[in-house]
Amino acid sequence: PLVIPRDHDAPPSASPSFADKPKEPPHATVTPTLHPPQEHPTPQSPLLISHDKNQPLDESLFEEGVLITHRVAPGESLLGLAKKYRTTAYLIAKRNLIKEDCRLVVGQVLEIIPGEEVTYCVKRGESLSQIARRFGASLQDLIALNDIKDSQTIRVGQKLLMPVSQKQIDTILREIEEEKQEMRWRKKAKYQKQFLTRLKIEQDSRAKKRQEARRLKKAKKRLKYVAVSKFQHKIRVVATAYTSHRSQTDRTPFLAAWNNHIRPGMRIIAVSPDLIRKYGLTNGIRVKIGGLRGTYVIRDKMNKRLRNHIDIYMGTNRRRALRWGRRRVVMYW
Repeated sequence: PLVIPRDHDAPPSASPSFADKPKEPPHATVTPTLHPPQEHPTPQSPLLISHDKNQPLDESLFEEGVLITHRVAPGESLLGLAKKYRTTAYLIAKRNLIKEDCRLVVGQVLEIIPGEEVTYCVKRGESLSQIARRFGASLQDLIALNDIKDSQTIRVGQKLLMPVSQKQIDTILREIEEEKQEMRWRKKAKYQKQFLTRLKIEQDSRAKKRQEARRLKKAKKRLKYVAVSKFQHKIRVVATAYTSHRSQTDRTPFLAAWNNHIRPGMRIIAVSPDLIRKYGLTNGIRVKIGGLRGTYVIRDKMNKRLRNHIDIYMGTNRRRALRWGRRRVVMYW
């Protein structure tokens, strides 16, 4: 006979018996195993859960993050299991090495981790069809997974369960953000290019204006030299201005020396007596004054105490005479 050793301290009744073993139910068995093993110890006995596709899953029978084993019942699908266990069909299919669009077989055993749901927050301006098209999901699966009655009634900030992986969502969102960043850089480069083009055009225009001003200045300078070339003498004198007022002349402000009658608008000057004696600048001689246009005629003379001095007639415009003030100019004759 075969002798089975046993502990002498234990009573004979403690030996295992095949008749005492519990029989597994034929329909569904959920065996929780800890994931990760360091945090959840492995249970010693299987957890029996009755699964009905028309009844919601009793949340008190499992813990989120715990790996369970599900036996497929008639009429169940990946999307229904994902909705029941608050996860996604993608994660169930990936863990069990099957395709998302495959048909489940009755009695097939699947490993599922409840609570692995992937959500997406609806942003302003987005619709359900846009979200489904963006992440490569089916609109019908998205509606069924979130129990949406009307696809047009989603709101900003609403969290939608997604039938795709979180990695895929993050990758697509990162690509969208990179595309937006690239568009912003392109727009900035475009505006910068337009700004530089306008700046170059303005600089060229200003350069042309400066060149034209220099050309005109040179032309005026040549004309000036041509204009004064007909005069043979020049002298640097002090030039002031006077008007036809009694405070600046006498009781006959419109009557000058040599009995000359003057009126506003005439280009005439008065000279000091020493210029008359030394250079013969007397009545009727035409002169040109540097900085003033045209020629002036000597029609008046100044007080005898002044030397090397001329006085330019400004009519009755006191403001113009004050603005002229006292200057040193070159006079040609």
